[in-house]
Amino acid sequence: MRSRSVAFFMTLVATGGTAAEARGAEIRVNRSCFADPSDRADTVELTGSGFTPNAAYQVVLDGQPLTGGNGRTDAGGNMSGRFTAPGVRTVSPIARQHTFRLSVQEGANQPVTRFTVSRLLASFRPATGDPSTLRVRFSLYGFSLQGATRPPVFLHYVGPTGRVARTVRLGTAARACGFLRTTRRRLFAFTPRRGTWRLQFDSRKRYTPGTPRSSFLFYTMGVKVK
Repeated sequence: MRSRSVAFFMTLVATGGTAAEARGAEIRVNRSCFADPSDRADTVELTGSGFTPNAAYQVVLDGQPLTGGNGRTDAGGNMSGRFTAPGVRTVSPIARQHTFRLSVQEGANQPVTRFTVSRLLASFRPATGDPSTLRVRFSLYGFSLQGATRPPVFLHYVGPTGRVARTVRLGTAARACGFLRTTRRRLFAFTPRRGTWRLQFDSRKRYTPGTPRSSFLFYTMGVKVK
């Protein structure tokens, strides 16, 4: 496991979020799901209570000391800080989503909590073959990054002329960050015309072209039909 290069900053932050798995001392983070740095910088806010007052501690991420993640608790046995969410590629070059184990070590106190980091991504396998007849499994990641719980995921087929030809519902994204893997199905739900198609994945039943200014999550990919 590589050491984490993200920096930990001591600062007061709001409490709340995912509860820790510990007795006595407790830690928590502000959310259960964070974006991968390849999509945007996201901040993990950590708070803790029930520690020994004025005691030294070390924050540990996936078994490795977090860079800059050491300090002392206050007179009430509390601590707080923040750091940029780590990238899933620190775990594996092919990782799309990963649940990190976060702990704070202070004497006999070692409370633990977890959070998930995800890329916003859609893909399908197999990735080669005749697109007009190919049967694939779609895999989608990060569709709860805006906080939606179990959002539906739709696929909009946008033709070579720029007009949407059809919209299909792929299923419901689950887990902390919104993951969905479909059963095997046709890549195209109809016989596509020749040209380059744009496949847009989002949580909206009605198609709206995704742009850099869009307020909703979407992911697009191109598929060429010969």
